This record gives sequence, C-alpha cells and structure tokens, in this order.
Amino acid sequence: MQKIDLQIQSTASDGKYHPIKLVEMAKHNELETIALTDHDTVAGVKEAIMRAEMIRLRVIPGIEISARLDGVEYHILGYGIDIDNEKLLRRLAYFKEDRIRRAQKMVEKLQKLGFKITFEDVLKKAEGSVARPHVAMAALENPENKNLLGEVDSVHSFIESYLVPGRPGYTDREYVAAEEAIRLIHDSGGAAIWSHPAIHFENAADLETALNKLIELGIDGLEAFSPSHTKENTEKLLELAKKYGLIYTAGSDFHQETPNRETPEGLRPAQTVGDFETFGHGISKIVPELDRLIKKLNEQK
Repeated sequence: MQKIDLQIQSTASDGKYHPIKLVEMAKHNELETIALTDHDTVAGVKEAIMRAEMIRLRVIPGIEISARLDGVEYHILGYGIDIDNEKLLRRLAYFKEDRIRRAQKMVEKLQKLGFKITFEDVLKKAEGSVARPHVAMAALENPENKNLLGEVDSVHSFIESYLVPGRPGYTDREYVAAEEAIRLIHDSGGAAIWSHPAIHFENAADLETALNKLIELGIDGLEAFSPSHTKENTEKLLELAKKYGLIYTAGSDFHQETPNRETPEGLRPAQTVGDFETFGHGISKIVPELDRLIKKLNEQK
C-alpha cells in the first residue's frame, strides 16, 4: 500500500463510497496525503477536507475534467484548485446538466430495448453527478430485467454491453476542449495533470505526439503510476516527464472494489485507496514537487 493516492472518486461522481468514508479508508490504510478527484465536480471536497483535518490526514482539493482533443477523450486532473472559484463552478454546473441530459437519453434507449427502467430509478442511485454506473445499477437491480440481462451481472459488464460507443444504449455527451479544461484548472489556482495517459494509445509514439499537443496547451504533468499502466507504460511515462520537464503523479483511480475483473494485459483495478504499483520506483518526491508547482503557478497569476 502506498502513502499517497492522488486520484480517488467518491459518490459525488461515480464512486461507491462517500468522501468521508474514503478519507477514513485512507487513514486506515496508513496513507498520508490523498486527493479527491471526482469527475467534473468538486461537490465532495469540503467534506473530505473537514474529516481529514480531524484525523490528521491531508486532502488536496482536486477534480478530473473530461475533455476532448482531436476527437480523442482525455481526462485532465486538477490539483490545488480553489473549489469556490466562481468561473469553475459555473462551468461545472453546466457539466452536471449535460450529464443529466445524457442519462435521460440513455434511459430512453434502454426502454426501447425492453428494459424496465426510469430516470427516477437512476436518480435514486446518484448522490452527486449522474453517470453511466448509476444507469447500469438501476437496470441491474430491477428483477423484471433478468431475462434481458442474460450473463450481464455487474455494473462493468452492463456498461460494456450497452453504454459504450457502438452499443445500443450509448449516448455521447458534450465534452469541453482540452484547452479549456487546462485553462479552467489554471484559472482556479491548480496544476493540470494528464490522467492515466496510456489507456487511449496503442503505442508510445502516438502517446508522445498527444503529449506534445497538451504541452502546447499548458499541461503541467502526467500521471505515471496508475492501475491502468503496465510497467512498460510507467517507464515510458517517467521518461517523457523527464524529457519535457513535467512533473508526474500517482493515483489508484479507485471507484469501488471490482473483484474478478482484469484487463487483457493482466492489470486489475484498484481494490482500495492507495492500491497501485510503483514497479520499484520511489514516489516520496511527488507531493512536494506538486506543492512547489502549485505555488509557482499561483505566483505567476
């Protein structure tokens, strides 16, 4: 188990656990510093910080913004942001509305396929922003859908069967441009980091090309350590960070326990907070370097 975890999702977006519970899990796992990085929302950050102060754990205010560049989806992490920044909050409110519109369309498509599901069912599953896992849970938990589901018996398998591009229930959403995502993070006092870079690219050359585009837009670093990365991925990302003078970060991307699920490369999602591999690399400098960067960015504003 690591001492830090800079990517965790809560019930404020599509995670299983409340922000306070995640803080307590981190303390139980003997972590020292975490970041709450919910998708397109900062709704859970204040609660997490307040609880963390009581048990002597540090929470870095964060976010994970879904963006697009050249038709490719990128997730941009923001660290050290001002969660009360008015411009940021206005944009996040729009993201929330767009997620609601998307979920409503997905429900309509599933209904046409014969599923017994209502948008009200979905809202009951979502404490914060509405996301695909909430749609999946609503469909899975209705016994009237048993015959339609067949071997689909988990949130992950439902999403893969119905709610990803090319599947019958999929509905696209409106993404911000990567440039705007980075600017929003910088304008709210934070550092912008490319989340799990390796997952969208089959080879290192394409990844480096994409990284150069993000550097032109002002990206500050990349996430090198993640359950989504193989050892080979991690070594390449560390090499790229050094080559381009970027910082690198580490996170579990923990949403919930997902037993018996592995990727084709044999990777497995994190099963708790702080659950990721470093492949023998030390990570003690990550938080101090991130702190220095955030301070520098704010001095330059």
